[in-house]
Amino acid sequence: MTTPECFGCGASVPGGMLILGQYLCPSCEEALLKAEVGKLEYQNWIDKCKRFWEKTKIQVKDLKDEA
Repeated sequence: MTTPECFGCGASVPGGMLILGQYLCPSCEEALLKAEVGKLEYQNWIDKCKRFWEKTKIQVKDLKDEA
C-alpha cells in the first residue's frame, strides 16, 4: 500500500493520519500543533487548511447533520 501525499507538505511519508480523506504526515501534524498565533507559520497553516476544506468539498452544515 502506498502512502498518500500530505496536504501540508506534499511528502508521502508513512505514519500520518487521514482527516476526511486527506493525509497529514507526522512532521506536519507536529508543526501544525506547534504553530503560534500571529506567526507566519500559523498563517501558512490557515492557508493550507483552507485548501484542505476546498479539496474535501464538504460543507460544515453537512458535518452537523452527522454529529
